[in-house]
Amino acid sequence: MSARVDSSHSMDKSITLPPNEIFRNLENAKRFAIDIGGSLTKLAYYSTVQHKVAKVRSFDHTAKETEGDPLYEISMQEEVSARLHFIKFENAYIETCLDFIKDHLVNTDTKVIKATGGGAHKFKDLIEKKLKLRVDKEDEMTCLIKGCNFVLRNITHEAFVYAKHADSEFRFQNTHPDIFPYLLINIGSGVSIFKVESEDTFERVGGSSIGGGTFWGLGALLTKTKRFDELLQLASKGQHTNVDMLVKDIYGGSYGSLGLTGDLIASSFGKSATPDKEFSKEDMAKSLLHMISNDIGQLACLYARLHNLTRVYFGGFFIRGHPVTMHTITYSINFFTKGEVQALFLRHEGYLGTIGAFLKGAEEDNPNQYSWGENYAGSSGLMSTSPDLNPMQRARSGTFDMLEMDRLERQLVNLPLLQDPSSYIPDTVDLSEDALAREYWLYCFEEALDGVVKRAVASQPDLPEAAERAEKFRHKYQHKLQTLRHQPL
Repeated sequence: MSARVDSSHSMDKSITLPPNEIFRNLENAKRFAIDIGGSLTKLAYYSTVQHKVAKVRSFDHTAKETEGDPLYEISMQEEVSARLHFIKFENAYIETCLDFIKDHLVNTDTKVIKATGGGAHKFKDLIEKKLKLRVDKEDEMTCLIKGCNFVLRNITHEAFVYAKHADSEFRFQNTHPDIFPYLLINIGSGVSIFKVESEDTFERVGGSSIGGGTFWGLGALLTKTKRFDELLQLASKGQHTNVDMLVKDIYGGSYGSLGLTGDLIASSFGKSATPDKEFSKEDMAKSLLHMISNDIGQLACLYARLHNLTRVYFGGFFIRGHPVTMHTITYSINFFTKGEVQALFLRHEGYLGTIGAFLKGAEEDNPNQYSWGENYAGSSGLMSTSPDLNPMQRARSGTFDMLEMDRLERQLVNLPLLQDPSSYIPDTVDLSEDALAREYWLYCFEEALDGVVKRAVASQPDLPEAAERAEKFRHKYQHKLQTLRHQPL
């Protein structure tokens, strides 16, 4: 994929979009939805995917196995399954993307596209002109909550705790059968706080005008940097103690009787009034990020205690999976609640609005009656602060991010034989955190690899390319095991 941004045009038309990499299965697409924010557009559509499924029948060789006897028999069958596609890109590319969809849309009887977000009205005429679809606007907050409920219910390990200095940055939470109630802190230009009690029962219980737009606006004034991601990059390199006044700067150390450590921020930007002293852009951006994150964190803690809630999720464009943002919010929550409440983030928080809008347009199919699973091969991953450990991973694109979900053959039910699944605590081993267990199982997988490859080749003796394909599998599998050894998540 290549992209060239021409600053003289508001809509860039030079980007090349390979259909098999970004907008996949467009020929069968239907039921579109779009969520247009201030800087990002999220598009959703439903398609059907035809693929081959291998049905395996094993042969019993327990009595005696002789050379040439088949190990098992494979028959190929064609199946058609449903898939949800979600694509996220900058608003600068919206016209080019709409043109691409129009050119590749073949078989669809869709007449309406569900739209949400502040930009839905702004781009309404453009969407209707390009796609020949009527734009039907949906309430932004309703779509947000509907999308959040959907990902929490359907995507395994959707929520995670971010731990910057731990062996694994992302500590994923087990999926809970009962997702309610919870508090959702949506950090966009401002902050909105929602108490969600059921699928259709939620309310906005509070908010603040100090949010992502504040960081962006004040950051632009302080650093002359206009792009949001560049501000975060500056913050990641800064040292806030050069700008912030700490407790020890006032008292010479900690203030023990009040439980205040010396390194605690006493006054954000408190040192900036020092005469004849210049401050770097990086330090100012870091101080600003801490100030806003701490304010949001304290606000979230107060509302969590007020409503007696322990599950607090953070989302919105201020988060966007950026490690430096998640770390500052996590620190703030831990400080103000003394560790009683954890800051939980969502892997797909950027898609909540468009997922909700899509669900509103697909109610006649009742998508909630099915279970859905993430198609990892077609989805972007989380950003890591250590990308050098895994240079071959599919990184989040600076231009496009993707999420794909496949409809499962049957609805999944959480431990149906238990009387109370919500109280069940499984005896599991988290290989992302247990280094000794992780090394043991990776060794077992490596030791078994030769036997797997041998049996794979033997299963297709009449295909000359079987050995070559098996060796390609061996190489990719070994590389994946090495990646998991150095970067478990």
